[in-house]
Amino acid sequence: MTEIFAALPAGGTIFNALAVLIGSMLGLTAGKFIPEKMHDTIFNCLGLFTMYVGINMTLNTKHSIAVLLSLILGALTGEILGLEDKLTSLGDTLKAKLHASNARFTQGFVSSTLLFCVGSMAIIGAFEDGLRHNPEILMTKGVMDGIAATMLAGSFGVGVIFSAVSVLVYQGVLTFAASGLETFITADMYANISGLGGLMIMGIGLNMLKVTRLKLCDMLPGLVYVVFLTMIFAAN
Repeated sequence: MTEIFAALPAGGTIFNALAVLIGSMLGLTAGKFIPEKMHDTIFNCLGLFTMYVGINMTLNTKHSIAVLLSLILGALTGEILGLEDKLTSLGDTLKAKLHASNARFTQGFVSSTLLFCVGSMAIIGAFEDGLRHNPEILMTKGVMDGIAATMLAGSFGVGVIFSAVSVLVYQGVLTFAASGLETFITADMYANISGLGGLMIMGIGLNMLKVTRLKLCDMLPGLVYVVFLTMIFAAN
């Protein structure tokens, strides 16, 4: 199967998006057979596991101060640009156009988009696919995302399906841009991107557990800041 997707432009991303789509559809079907009182229990388990994934990613951090500054600067930039509000508005627009009645539609779209797109596997996998036509990392990520999508869709509903489009666009752009970026991104940058992405994913878990109401989309510009701040810290 790897050879098939390796022959396609952005084949790893296509596989990843299909896995999210299929997983979401399975979750929607299975979700109908799960009693309502069990949804919160499943949701809490997902929140805890999401935090675990985020914590594991933060362990790769090389320059903690660079990551902290990137998080702060990214959050301020995102708040000025209104990124969280725009993504939420997009989710609300999709909900209205589809006449979806699920109250968690927008939350499902936003949370799953962040979970599947924020992280080093998406970036490293896209670079590997774009430069070496090796989709294995993104295919592995696709299996993981598909399982997560199944569970998320069972709790959030149809909004999770549309995160497949986010994966397709985000990772697709990174794959095609990889040839111009690969020589620029260092191992330390990858590590700090992973650390920052892990903090954001921990935030998703906290939001799912209803401990916080963090505007995580506003923090996304931090992924740009961390690249340049890593250059500064690595030079000293």
